[in-house]
Amino acid sequence: MSVPLLPETAPFPLAQRAWLNGFFAGLLSSAAAAAASQTPSDASTTAAVAAPPAQPEEPMPWHDPALPMDERLRLAEGRPRERVFMAAMAQLDCGACGYLCQTYAEAIASGTERDLTKCSPGGRETARKLKELVQLLPPTSKSAGAPATSPPSAPAGAKPFEVKYDRTNPYPARFVRATPLSATGSAKDVRHVVLDIKGSGITYQPGDSLGVYADNCPEAVQEVIDLLGAKGAEDVPGIDGQHASLREALARDYTITHPSAELAELLARTATDPADAEQLRALLAAETGAALDAYHVPDLLLKYRSARPAAADFVASLAPLQPRLYSIASSQRVHPDEVHLTVGVVRYTNEFGRPCRGVASTCLAERVRPGQRVRVFVHPSHAFSMPSDGDTPLIMIGAGTGIAPFRAFLEHRKAAGERGMTWLFFGDQRAAFDSLYRDELDQFARGGVLTHVDAAFSRDQAAKVYVQHRLKERATQVWDWIGAGAAIYVCGDAKRMAADVDRALREIVAEQGGMDDARAAAFVANLAENRRYLRDVY
Repeated sequence: MSVPLLPETAPFPLAQRAWLNGFFAGLLSSAAAAAASQTPSDASTTAAVAAPPAQPEEPMPWHDPALPMDERLRLAEGRPRERVFMAAMAQLDCGACGYLCQTYAEAIASGTERDLTKCSPGGRETARKLKELVQLLPPTSKSAGAPATSPPSAPAGAKPFEVKYDRTNPYPARFVRATPLSATGSAKDVRHVVLDIKGSGITYQPGDSLGVYADNCPEAVQEVIDLLGAKGAEDVPGIDGQHASLREALARDYTITHPSAELAELLARTATDPADAEQLRALLAAETGAALDAYHVPDLLLKYRSARPAAADFVASLAPLQPRLYSIASSQRVHPDEVHLTVGVVRYTNEFGRPCRGVASTCLAERVRPGQRVRVFVHPSHAFSMPSDGDTPLIMIGAGTGIAPFRAFLEHRKAAGERGMTWLFFGDQRAAFDSLYRDELDQFARGGVLTHVDAAFSRDQAAKVYVQHRLKERATQVWDWIGAGAAIYVCGDAKRMAADVDRALREIVAEQGGMDDARAAAFVANLAENRRYLRDVY
């Protein structure tokens, strides 16, 4: 349904009229969603049978990826231990661990989940803090006997998502191609990846993500085997207690990039050179193990050559290899048998002068060949789906590969014939090399699917320009769109881009709406509560 707006002749100032338009848009969209969920019998009995009062939602002010960890933990002080554990998570609800932030914390608190390293966005910082909190906050007798918490695939109230394949049973999709999106001369290597899911029964929606299980680089696997002085055929524990060869386990089951604290402890115990053992213990103690972040597993084996544990012990100390989640860049209305990704290939040289490569990104860009299989599963969006009303204006803000879900949004709008206005803020380094999907965006614009595009190429001028700057330059128009009921979507880096955009949005609301900082923050929070400010950040 279209949302009615107050006429310009209404007896309210511009700022108040915009606020009221936004308020009514959220209110009416919520009412429409509730009405749409009723069956005919529901509708006929609503007046006769009063619904039970809704339980108030538990406030979780720390559940914000833009907040630093110390601030999140401060907000959770005095709360039950599972909520304090939750505050140590990255707050992205990305699902890479198989949980949401809340359910992962609850599983740790109940004792049903013992792995404290599953929050890949939080990395070692989260793992260290969880280890510290588990020791500082021992379980009470009540929580020690708490029932097991099953990791749901979506939060309560989300639409059901039935699929044959999931993270525990991924689908072997056929790799079709990985086409360069960035031009020769770019500092980046970005690929458009196409996977064939024909006949799988897999369905997805714009805003969903695709989990990719990628094998480790064979050269890296061989290097670790050689450094251990092993052959590769040694019998070692695989995932879920199954046995595997050392080569199989290192290729498919375990992380051989970032070392775990357990590996460093094992190397310290098995080092025959006292100097190696002392340095490894010092490495663990430095900043509560933060110094380990600079190393990859081969770096440790090269530096501490006297530490050579048995192959089975070595594998048991490694962290499990986790799937990588990528925002889906296609609409299934347009590509019924395919799923598309926008993948930035990760390559860099670490501080030890060793070349490093992203496991999943280089697998998709370099190692897998057309016709080969890649293990994938759809991770349904928890809070990044498109509005049900196709007339809702969309403001889409993304940098680099953060453009991926917005390509899917635009494809969906065109295929579905939706008429709502769309506005894309896109940022990257250089227009000549990094204008991702330029031809497609031009076609969307010519066809009326894309109303406005504002690009920010940070290195095309002396002063760096980013998407938040473009957003503030168009503050008046952005405020008008918000007043017209627009939904705002942000996709990209949580700690920098998304945090800067959030700050810019609050400043726009304060300036254009004539509000102080507290009221502007409350206004933006209200947008989020009404699903008009949604973020897919990592």
